[in-house]
Amino acid sequence: MKVRLDLKLDTLIFKPDPEPHIVIQKEVCLTCKERPCTIVCPAGLYVWEGDQITHNCEGCLECGSCRAVCMHGAITWRYPRGGYGVRYRWG
Repeated sequence: MKVRLDLKLDTLIFKPDPEPHIVIQKEVCLTCKERPCTIVCPAGLYVWEGDQITHNCEGCLECGSCRAVCMHGAITWRYPRGGYGVRYRWG
């Protein structure tokens, strides 16, 4: 039996770390034309609003895709501290 992805994602539990585990250099992002972080983030946490990029660490699936595709090195990413972050509850 296949289960829809949105139903699986509904089972995730998030405990946000007060210390952000993702830091972006917004001034560097302004020079980026491709904006791949907005495409690859499965949680959709990177959004351009006019000429400003916003991101939200809450809801991060901790896949690291954003850091991997940022060709300008503008994203500093680490796992949240112990006890914080996403907890997978499926399977």
